[in-house]
Amino acid sequence: MNGKNKTNKILIGIIICLIAVIIGGAIYFTRGTDKDKENKTPDSAFEPNLDSNASETASNDGNNEEADKPEGIRIPGYPSITVPADTTDIEMNLENPAGNPCYFTFELVLKDTNETLYTSKMVEPGKAITNVTLSHGLEKGEYPAVIKISTASLEDGSAMNGANVETTLIVQ
Repeated sequence: MNGKNKTNKILIGIIICLIAVIIGGAIYFTRGTDKDKENKTPDSAFEPNLDSNASETASNDGNNEEADKPEGIRIPGYPSITVPADTTDIEMNLENPAGNPCYFTFELVLKDTNETLYTSKMVEPGKAITNVTLSHGLEKGEYPAVIKISTASLEDGSAMNGANVETTLIVQ
């Protein structure tokens, strides 16, 4: 019986050590989380990473009643985009409609390969990117693509509803 008692004491000691490590880890991680919260003050303002290529849109003349009363996020459509072959600098209109309560970030992705050809920085409502530099030129043909639109609140940068807009890149 003496050997059995010794084994039981060792097992109990190991279990107590494991419990102490688990409790210690929980306290450590909880304190780390609290310190992170302490470092974030409510006075810390959100600063968007705006795309310097974005400019005012022609439709943003300041008298748009529809833009003044948004009922959600408006997403533009892109049925097709025509671009020249073997060219990286192209013209297209990636617009964040005036009146939207959020910034847009655009990503142009080839649907078949999931390759990202372009990613913008944040675009303010009422502005658009019209000159885009692709990661590489494309050969002549038609390419199914998706324009992924991510959104961030104007107030605090929190994520809002985005969209994946299907399009066709027509390369001539």
